[in-house]
Amino acid sequence: MRRSLVTLVAFIALAAWAGAQGPPPPLPAATQAKLFKNNRKLLENLVNHGIELAKADSPLRRAEECRKTAKTLANSMERAAEDQDPDRVAELARLMGDVVREGLVPNLNAAQLEIKPGDPLAPQLVKVRELATDDLISLPARIPTDGKVGDSQKVKDAIAVIQALQGSLGKP
Repeated sequence: MRRSLVTLVAFIALAAWAGAQGPPPPLPAATQAKLFKNNRKLLENLVNHGIELAKADSPLRRAEECRKTAKTLANSMERAAEDQDPDRVAELARLMGDVVREGLVPNLNAAQLEIKPGDPLAPQLVKVRELATDDLISLPARIPTDGKVGDSQKVKDAIAVIQALQGSLGKP
């Protein structure tokens, strides 16, 4: 389970990096510097989350790290939307959906089976579920509905996938 989650995070990082790259013809130096800066931060955060995910010793801790990973991707999506980059927004949304579907939801469900009402960890489980739900609910409102990003069908489809995942987290 851990290996597949670490592999997933590594894949997400590489896919985000590859998806954010411009066309092969030469890019202006300022654009290259900006891409490097954006990707470096994202990759650094995703690698750190992957390391913490690998160290996690319970489904609850893995769920927490998956939520943090999804939040990192959501923040990068928001920045890409501000930069009017619909392809990057769509790619990051797809990756975020993968993290939620393949990491967060299964770990929340596993933690729910382990942690019974009255358990000292029960409030923490509720909090992780609430935070994850809030993250998914608030994200679409932070993506513009107009301009290059808002008019992109790719972005609309990606946001629809994120909204569909809201119900998969269960009741907080």
